Amino acid sequence: MAGTLSQDEINALLTASSSGVSLDLEEEISPAPAGSRHVRIYNFRHPDKFSKSHLSTMELIYEGFSRHLKAALFIYVRQSINFSLASVEQQSFEEYLEGLSTPSSLITFTMKSLPGSAVLEISPELTFLILDRLLGGLGDQPVKIRDLTEIEHGIIRKVADRTLMAFRMAWSEIYDVEPNIESLETNPQLLQVVPPNEIVAVATLEVRIGEATGAMSICLPYLTLEPIMAKLTRQTWFSARFEQKDGENIESANVQESLNKVLLPVSIELGRAKLTVKDLLALKPGDAIELDTSAGNDIRVLVNGRLKFLARPGLIGKRLAVKTTTTVE
Repeated sequence: MAGTLSQDEINALLTASSSGVSLDLEEEISPAPAGSRHVRIYNFRHPDKFSKSHLSTMELIYEGFSRHLKAALFIYVRQSINFSLASVEQQSFEEYLEGLSTPSSLITFTMKSLPGSAVLEISPELTFLILDRLLGGLGDQPVKIRDLTEIEHGIIRKVADRTLMAFRMAWSEIYDVEPNIESLETNPQLLQVVPPNEIVAVATLEVRIGEATGAMSICLPYLTLEPIMAKLTRQTWFSARFEQKDGENIESANVQESLNKVLLPVSIELGRAKLTVKDLLALKPGDAIELDTSAGNDIRVLVNGRLKFLARPGLIGKRLAVKTTTTVE
């Protein structure tokens, strides 16, 4: 039978094993017959818990996060700031910690109705870039990395609040995560979010402020995301995007309908004249005031006090009227 060892072959293997002689198994074992099932190598130490679909969906989420974050922090730092998604990958929590610098700004946070905690990491370079900018500097690349003062802790916590607001907006297509900050650490070894061998999804962003650069990452444990894994699909994300767009269209239509019913005052300016105080005080009924508008010229139409049209005066029946001739942009 193909794939079955004879007694002589078994004896040879036993002899080699006891004597310490190695055998070339590729020569001894014949290749698998055509049509046999393909075997994939499985890493029991670091098993894949996030599928390619999960990771690609998170890429979409974090690309949106980059855009939201740029808008959230641009006014705050008062300087051009750009975020680009570098990677979304799964690894053990231990591997994630080994890749962090000391000191870093490490913000642990919880998410509504989801177990455990997650981590927002702001690299020391980016931390001091932001601090320098917010404290009146030019946002230059830091020369020396040091521990944060209490005041700087408070500033970075506010930056983290704004960052997590953008994070919530980006995840809203999948689930309203409603993040809440727990603590701010600077030593990666003090983080005890999950056991070292637990699998986490890590999104890394590259950040540029002016000519200086830094990095930021978000670490989400599998155990935390497990309750919503069924929603973490591209179909759910795209469906939510379309629903959001439809909702925005409906809201826009409602706003437009409401605006259409707003009443605005319209006034007609026949012309202008300049009088001295003496002439003004001498005015009485029956006096004529010469205007700066010629009889054949257009007159001004004001909407809510602002010039909107030019028009010609006339009559409709027994009522005064104007006929618009030009729209003023």
